[in-house]
Amino acid sequence: MSKKPFSGRIELFRKCTAAGFFAILLTAATLKSNGQSYFYFENKLSLSQDSSLTYYTFLTLYNNGSGVARIRYIEPSSGENRLTEINLLDSADTHGGIYSQEHYLIHEGDPLPVEGAITGFHMPRFVFKMQNEENDIFYVPDSIAYQWPDGSWRMSEMLVNQQKSHRELRKEREFVSVFFSESDEFYMYLYNMRTSPRDPEKRKEKLYLITVANTLDSTVGNSTQRDMANVVNIFTQLATDMNMDILTQKIMDNNLSKKAVELVLAKLRPSSVDVVVFYYSGHGFRYSNDVSEYPRISLRINQKTELSKSNMSVEGIYKLLLQKKAKVTLVLSDCCNGDIGEHAPFGPTFMKSRAPSGDSKPVLNKGIASRLFFPAKPLSILIGSADKNQLAVGNPSMGGYFTNSFAVELRKVLYGMPGDATWLSILANTRKQASWLALAALCGENRCVQSARFVVRP
Repeated sequence: MSKKPFSGRIELFRKCTAAGFFAILLTAATLKSNGQSYFYFENKLSLSQDSSLTYYTFLTLYNNGSGVARIRYIEPSSGENRLTEINLLDSADTHGGIYSQEHYLIHEGDPLPVEGAITGFHMPRFVFKMQNEENDIFYVPDSIAYQWPDGSWRMSEMLVNQQKSHRELRKEREFVSVFFSESDEFYMYLYNMRTSPRDPEKRKEKLYLITVANTLDSTVGNSTQRDMANVVNIFTQLATDMNMDILTQKIMDNNLSKKAVELVLAKLRPSSVDVVVFYYSGHGFRYSNDVSEYPRISLRINQKTELSKSNMSVEGIYKLLLQKKAKVTLVLSDCCNGDIGEHAPFGPTFMKSRAPSGDSKPVLNKGIASRLFFPAKPLSILIGSADKNQLAVGNPSMGGYFTNSFAVELRKVLYGMPGDATWLSILANTRKQASWLALAALCGENRCVQSARFVVRP
């Protein structure tokens, strides 16, 4: 791309901005949560007294503290256009405790050259600040610093700081083409995927969703409520978009008990084409002589109930559900997997934003959904959010790190850019992100190490 066309496009965007073409972040009060958000920045970095460099950034931020940015700039020495891509991770300012007011979005790995060599490029650090509206915590971009060759950071002048909706991007092909070619996945996602009506006939497959949570527990109750809502929402949306029946059982509050879980499992009668999902959020533990690598789930409301008679093995539940012979069986537990008496640690809030109110509904990729939930052969998945002798980290305002990361990854492939998504890739990405977030919390005097365990068969 020559210098002239790129410069002309940026000038066009400045005029559009002046005319109110973009949704400015000051309207954040009208925003709502979504799986991902888009931002556009222009930042001026002074190189010397009489020279400067302007970076043009398109940032996709996922609501699990990860993101990806494409950055355009004109290389100072050659005058040539450059386009670079970087992966990003939330690096919380943990001095603020579990409600850190300021978070940094920093690079993960090396920058990727998209157009031209990576010369004249300074690595950015995106600064986000927390906002709290009606107990809904989210983060908005505040500033961007750039790293100098000696390792120091220099603040830039923020020329443009705007949030973009999916609906707006669908109307702004010229803008998107500055950062993405027609062969890029994101470009094809925006302009090649069209909203399709639900299948006119109800699918014969049914989705059985069983959710269990320690919602009344004073230590994890708020977190488990977030988790349950997150899981119910994603699977309900999937069933609606696929025009299939979903039968949801919620075992929570005063109804939580081992007997209640056993009764629901005993009455479950899926057919050979159905999908069964069992989800648990709450306290977990293991006995010293347990053979299974997966935890036990606590099913008691208070400490007066004998724990030995109020728990079930996650792997035992999995084996029981396999006997039901559904087409897909998914068992997921978000809980600790350590000794009895170890307390679940809380970590800081992770970076998430709000999507513009009234934004367009995401489009389900039915091909990916069918591959994951309607495979040719029976499929079973067993997931534990923490490996043997590890604790599961979460936050009372945002839920378990693993559950949130799982929901974001699943939405990403079902309603975004799936690529060659498989259950293994979804779970590997979930484990990686949850592990990164957990490092911001303390387990005793050390950083928490949380690495999910899972198996996918066949």
